[in-house]
Amino acid sequence: MFGDCNIFSVKYEFTMNRFNEKGLLADTWGMFELWVNGKELCRFSKNDQEQTYEWNLIHVVEWMCENLPSILHEEEFPLPVKGNTTLELLTSSLDFDSENDDEFDEWFGTKQGWEFKHSWFSSRGGSYLPEIYFRRDGSQIEISWNNEGLYNNGISFLFMTGVEYVPIQVFESVLKNFIQDFRQMLRLKTEYTDEYEKFSEKVLKKQ
Repeated sequence: MFGDCNIFSVKYEFTMNRFNEKGLLADTWGMFELWVNGKELCRFSKNDQEQTYEWNLIHVVEWMCENLPSILHEEEFPLPVKGNTTLELLTSSLDFDSENDDEFDEWFGTKQGWEFKHSWFSSRGGSYLPEIYFRRDGSQIEISWNNEGLYNNGISFLFMTGVEYVPIQVFESVLKNFIQDFRQMLRLKTEYTDEYEKFSEKVLKKQ
């Protein structure tokens, strides 16, 4: 575990891959927890049984490596809408309409581009990953989520919607320490050295 679960922390553990997968992807199978102010946001219930998030963790790690700079440095939402939180801004942006197709496409293309950089949902890789947004707000990182109606097969997250804030220095330190540890532990675990070197080089470029 990296950080304090009562403020902000990440916990992970490599586990036995339950599918017949090969390569570096298979070796990154594991459990993952994201704690924000005492709430574990990735834990969900399926068929009335609580489960810890478990999948190929390389998807989440690569997304973090790629988008952490944007999260840490971008404060302004790219569209001229009003809202105090990410969820309010996104809701307000849906009210836009135009008879000009190019203008309409540009607006929603901008919205989608921002979402790709500030929510890891597009990197879920087929898993039950919650839809969480990370946005800088002054000296804090706003962490907001809305999982209502996200999956249609009886999946229910313990914390369906909400907004929390953590100090930016804590957020950055925890994620960078997690990424670095993940990279080092994976090196000891995997036999797929060529794939690993490509992954490691990508991580180091983003640090």
